[in-house]
Amino acid sequence: MTEKNIHSEHRKRMREKLAKYGSDVFAPHELLEMLLYSSIPQKNTNPTAHALLAEKSCLQLLESSPESMQQAEGVGPASAQLIQMAAAFARRAVLEAFSRDPLENTFRQCMYLYMWYRGKPASTVTALLLDRDMRVMENVILSQGRNMRAESYGDLILASAERHRADSVILAHNHANNVREASIEDIYLTGQIQQILSASPYTFLGHYIITETDCFACPQL
Repeated sequence: MTEKNIHSEHRKRMREKLAKYGSDVFAPHELLEMLLYSSIPQKNTNPTAHALLAEKSCLQLLESSPESMQQAEGVGPASAQLIQMAAAFARRAVLEAFSRDPLENTFRQCMYLYMWYRGKPASTVTALLLDRDMRVMENVILSQGRNMRAESYGDLILASAERHRADSVILAHNHANNVREASIEDIYLTGQIQQILSASPYTFLGHYIITETDCFACPQL
């Protein structure tokens, strides 16, 4: 049997197993191996999948840059882009699911923001706008990688809330260092935005800080 036929039969068996038992019976590298069938038509993708996951978790791989993925043996631009788009689609699906129902409690708000911030540049500051039913309208990027005066953030939030006709606002940003602790600057900004929005028609629901592994509310003065 030729090498091409061997791979073809193996892929057929893997697909039949997926159809019969679902994805839970597969190890992570096997799922990745099957994903790579689309970008690597006739080669054994099992070693490539192992190489991609050698020093990374599934989540770390999905958040890797295409350039980083291509450092693994057997991975070209097409495979890197395929993984990148699969990650983007999965993330969009999760956000869509959370957007469908009201973000009516801290858990749901944190989960939405944690997923939204996956892969975002450090120190990205946003205003999550909710309607009167606590459903997501937009998560507006206010700044990335630079500090602004609280008044400037306030002006941007007010303008965005008015434009979208929002009911309430959540301020959020991600820490660059994965430290689960609010800084003095974080607490000060929270207080200033709370004060600015207190004189507006919009309800301030708090300031959330996102790290690589967590999401938590910033203390208020």
